[in-house]
Amino acid sequence: MSGLTLRIDPAQRLHRLTPRESVLAAPGALLELDPTASEPTRSWEDHRTLVLLDGWIEGCDHAPPRRLIEALLDEDWAAAGATLETLDGDFVLLIHDKASERWLIVNDLLARRPLYLLERPGAILVSRDIARAVAADPDRTTDPLGAAEMLLFGHGLGERTPWRAIALLAPATLLRIDAGANTERRTLARLSVETPHSDASLNQQAAVLADHFITACERLSRRADTPVLALSGGLDSRTVAAGLAATGTPFSCASMARAGWYAASEQRLAATVAQHLDRPWHCFEVPPSTGADYLRLLQIKQGLNDLDLAFHLPFFDHLRARYGSTMSYVTGDGGDKLLPDLGAGLALRDARATCDYIVARRGRFTLDQCAALTGLERADLERALRAHFAAYPEDEGNALHARFLIHERARRWLFEGEDRNRHWFPSLTPFYSLPFLRAALAAPRALKRDYRLYRALLERLDPTLAALPRAGVPGALGSPRFLIHHRLETLAKAHPRPARRLQQLIRRRRGLDPRAPLIGLLRHQLEHCPELDPGAWRPLLATADQRPRAQLLALLNLATQLDPARGATGLAAWRDQPLP
Repeated sequence: MSGLTLRIDPAQRLHRLTPRESVLAAPGALLELDPTASEPTRSWEDHRTLVLLDGWIEGCDHAPPRRLIEALLDEDWAAAGATLETLDGDFVLLIHDKASERWLIVNDLLARRPLYLLERPGAILVSRDIARAVAADPDRTTDPLGAAEMLLFGHGLGERTPWRAIALLAPATLLRIDAGANTERRTLARLSVETPHSDASLNQQAAVLADHFITACERLSRRADTPVLALSGGLDSRTVAAGLAATGTPFSCASMARAGWYAASEQRLAATVAQHLDRPWHCFEVPPSTGADYLRLLQIKQGLNDLDLAFHLPFFDHLRARYGSTMSYVTGDGGDKLLPDLGAGLALRDARATCDYIVARRGRFTLDQCAALTGLERADLERALRAHFAAYPEDEGNALHARFLIHERARRWLFEGEDRNRHWFPSLTPFYSLPFLRAALAAPRALKRDYRLYRALLERLDPTLAALPRAGVPGALGSPRFLIHHRLETLAKAHPRPARRLQQLIRRRRGLDPRAPLIGLLRHQLEHCPELDPGAWRPLLATADQRPRAQLLALLNLATQLDPARGATGLAAWRDQPLP
């Protein structure tokens, strides 16, 4: 990532930060870049403006998007929005208007590159690096609602974070800041997730998607130095492998082996895909995580990546050691949000029903537990959640559900993961290329059901890969065994609470042994976290051996996250201990 940070703080009300590479310094204002960034920030300057591009826009390798810049400077919001909707890429664009001393910041339609805002009266810090925003916050006051959402979903909703003064910029948003740190936000465009009526056949739709996907892979190949595909046994990375091969792009494949996480069958499938495409493939054995790994991830993402995902970090170390510092990390991120049917598996009447369904399906804790832990009233938490979903632009329940999966789940969970990757190397995927994205979202749901459209697309790219089974699922796409398994999954998705109870009875999975290192660490972190109510967490911890591991890890993540400096002290004491 770039580590771009803009600080407007005339009265010096924010904490001072360790200096980085200064791009522009003026009274009360400082613009800096992280000199260790894996991706360079492009810059252009003339008598009127200084322009910085963090990320990539198709066609802007040598010049900035001038039509967008002119529309923004002229305050022609309609033209700015229309132009923004045409820009294929993932980016944050910063413009300094020298005459007015105003700063203009705009991001892409999906907000693929998280941008954090720390706002205090008379001061603002805008940064691509969440650690800079947290470190600059003089109060670091917890937002109970943001904390409850972290417990519930593993991420916040909308712009909310667990810190009251820190927000995440929404997609396609213009942020204007004057020299006195006064701000104005304006939504310039909005990505539609509603499916228009279409008479296109399955083959016609698959042909359109295949053309867009190959174009997206060609564009990716022009960006990628030493492309290395993270190849699993799943469909998404396999589809990217087929797309890259169809363009003639030379690339290597890498997989991860980790006990208890990736089954041996996944590595065998990945090896089969690489062998079929005649691509070099290597599988890296990842050791159990330790407190030191958790600590490193906390320092990078401040808890916005779950700490138990720290096993990715030694994998990234292995990749960079083997393929060099110029490698680009290519993934299948986004395929699962665009090609399957994003419906809930049942009719959702309205925003309230959609909210209740998502809480039942995605909630790690109950609303009662989340409210008790964070000091909220249960009714207030439920009311806030329902109001958030009611503010979505869609009316129909399954369109609301699709909005959640793309605008919240992908943006607040997956994009944070991509941003973690960028601390090592550029992280690229063809699925979010705008022409493909729009065509995939516009495809009728009836064609997506039972993975019919996904299978038709993969057959066009490479029929041999379409005939391989999906990891963890019996049979190839469209086979009778696959359809039975998938329809049972769809039935379970439609009835999340009874499905979860049945799953617990069948698997009989318990939590962790009370003597496990994680329990000692969790108790330490909770005892040093005054923001979480002991009357609520002590009963949970007393029954830790009977609780889902996901609950214990969510508690650990939040207790460590609310004050990262304090949380890091606990992790340091467990740095050599094996953790999940």
